[in-house]
Amino acid sequence: MTSPPTSLTIDIRPAPARVWTPTGVNIYKKHFDKSNEKLKEHISNASIKTYGQIAKVLQVDTVTSLANGRNTFLLAGTGFGKSRISEMYYQLIPGRYKTVVLVLNPLDTLGDNQVLEKVQAGFTAIKLTKLTFNEQKAKEILIGDYQFVYLSPEIFLNSKMFQDLYYSSTFQNRIALIVIDEAHMIYIWGIVESGPAEKQTSSHLRHQDSGLFRPLYGKLGAQLLFRNNKPLLLLSATCRPMATEAIMKSLKLTDESLDILHGELTRPEIRIIRVTMSNSLSSSLDVIKLFPSKLDVSDNNMVPTLVYSGSRNRTMAVLEAIDRARETPDQLKFANSTCARRFHSRTGDKDKEKCIEEFANGKFPLISCTMALGLGQNWKRVRAVAHMGRGDPASIGQMIGRCGRDGKPGLAVLFVEKNRPKGKNQVGHFKRDKPQSDLNRMDALAVTPLCLQVAFAIDNMVGYVPLWEDDPNYI
Repeated sequence: MTSPPTSLTIDIRPAPARVWTPTGVNIYKKHFDKSNEKLKEHISNASIKTYGQIAKVLQVDTVTSLANGRNTFLLAGTGFGKSRISEMYYQLIPGRYKTVVLVLNPLDTLGDNQVLEKVQAGFTAIKLTKLTFNEQKAKEILIGDYQFVYLSPEIFLNSKMFQDLYYSSTFQNRIALIVIDEAHMIYIWGIVESGPAEKQTSSHLRHQDSGLFRPLYGKLGAQLLFRNNKPLLLLSATCRPMATEAIMKSLKLTDESLDILHGELTRPEIRIIRVTMSNSLSSSLDVIKLFPSKLDVSDNNMVPTLVYSGSRNRTMAVLEAIDRARETPDQLKFANSTCARRFHSRTGDKDKEKCIEEFANGKFPLISCTMALGLGQNWKRVRAVAHMGRGDPASIGQMIGRCGRDGKPGLAVLFVEKNRPKGKNQVGHFKRDKPQSDLNRMDALAVTPLCLQVAFAIDNMVGYVPLWEDDPNYI
């Protein structure tokens, strides 16, 4: 077993000198001519002026890497401020270029929240969907009306209208950066060149809405080769070494062409509690323990909470259990409940938008959801996250990262089955020094007696969940 990196490590390959391109986008000449040290100093000062706070060292290093024209993979915990990096880089580019940052979002709901953030920060931004993307929007994007364009890989790969736009010389000359958000989803969905659907493991399939395998995603790498030599920025809060290798292969990236930056992946402000379930997973009755009666606590005073389930059916079971806890029979079946609502892949588009908007605005405190809700929502009001059942540690780590986004304490509750048929249900079922499969990692997280914060971090760094106190990576 290899030792994990320290809390902040940078794997930067020797880079060639910055190249000034005769066409397309370049950073300001005055910045182009600076040394890396002077450029970092400028980026730090600009952050104070723009955001009123000092930029994190790793944010500055990432922006500098992009300014040097380097493809960059940033691994940093949820709440780190990864979404701000593209803004900081954009500010190094003269406005006359009317440049575009293209952001690929693997989960449909991510872009809504991020577009709002960009608009509030003073940028122009748009999210493209099958319903909203038309010839008029394509023309507006082509002439540079939008500084940030969010879209799903489906539109990026399958929309002829977008491909006509993307491959045009006018658009290619506007590209400043292409961002792949939640990049670990590429691995979870089995997006590798040879990519048979069977590569999606059972632990991932326990999260029903994590996304069906898309064979066409294997073409992402080929299409991304055409970006006018502008850098890629990959962002993730969780990505094991083998997942990073698979992503690099899929996106046609080599060790020499990619800088990998590691930040702090633990979230000390989140307390993680594991609860062994006493009822069946399908009933979701154990979630009753989390919520008080409405006679004691009104809807308005409930702790804002997300409850993740592995299937769409269980999101309804969770609502029914919350009804029992609140002593409000059948009240949560109403779409406009002031207590809790559902969100999954089959939820209608308008209902999804309404759910997200009204939760963000404090209209109701609880969402019973699948991964379809997305993993990049920056909701500072979420104080608690619960996860029902065993599941892939990387995915669960992303989910619990939804709480405590404001830096204040958050609570994560992992409800796990006492026994999984044909699974490993106690530490003694594992063999020392034997590599853990994805299913074994899932079971190990359910039984490890060690600190769960550290267990998540080690799994992220070296690809297994520690089980013994004398594990050198745990010590």
